[in-house]
Amino acid sequence: MTASDPDVFETIAYVYSQPELAVLLSLLEDEDIWVAPVGRGHVSVQWTWTVALGGVELRVHAADAARARALLARIDDVHVWRGFLLKNRLLDLALILMLLPLAMIAPPARLPAFFVGVTACRDG
Repeated sequence: MTASDPDVFETIAYVYSQPELAVLLSLLEDEDIWVAPVGRGHVSVQWTWTVALGGVELRVHAADAARARALLARIDDVHVWRGFLLKNRLLDLALILMLLPLAMIAPPARLPAFFVGVTACRDG
């Protein structure tokens, strides 16, 4: 099998956020890069499985992998902590821990997408 075979895929990212997944899928679709979001169906039905599944794996044809990675490299870093309930991280964590036994479920994962093989351009 060579990289030009239509059945050879490469993983370009692991995405943990549904909104970020939608944006990345739209971005890749706009560039005519076909992408297979592995695990998207599971996560869309049961979001609490996102971390257990390792996020949604974005796979593209090996022939399109370089273009896809170049596109992902242009994306700015995401600052993860926006606060779930409060802006103060310590108070937010304490409040989540107090409310967790009441709800018996964890809050959604606040992890950014992990791009595989991409070196991002950072302002120095």
